[in-house]
Amino acid sequence: MAVIVLVLLASACTYDFIELPQPDPVDPTDTISFQSAVVPIFNEGNNCTACHTTGATVPDFTAAKAYSSIVPALVNTADPESSSIYQYAHPSSSTHTWKKLTLGEAALILAWIQQGANNN
Repeated sequence: MAVIVLVLLASACTYDFIELPQPDPVDPTDTISFQSAVVPIFNEGNNCTACHTTGATVPDFTAAKAYSSIVPALVNTADPESSSIYQYAHPSSSTHTWKKLTLGEAALILAWIQQGANNN
């Protein structure tokens, strides 16, 4: 009897799988502008600049100093996915405990690095 009850209980279980939202694909033929595409990730809504400003936490993500704070220290153009700027606040990372990038923001930063991490 106990076996039948266990079989009935086990077969009655259903699982709902949650699909994580996927980022909008970044067109590799589009040039990613550091000033108009990457800097807003750090500055809009106080995303990163709540902590990362002059005299606060390194690196400085203010618009005037972001590029020199990031490149080359946090960027590896030979292996873009290993770049600290991409990995540290990535949505799946456990290293950054405050704010995280969205999947779309992480994809945009990765594409910018893959394009050479230019100051454009």
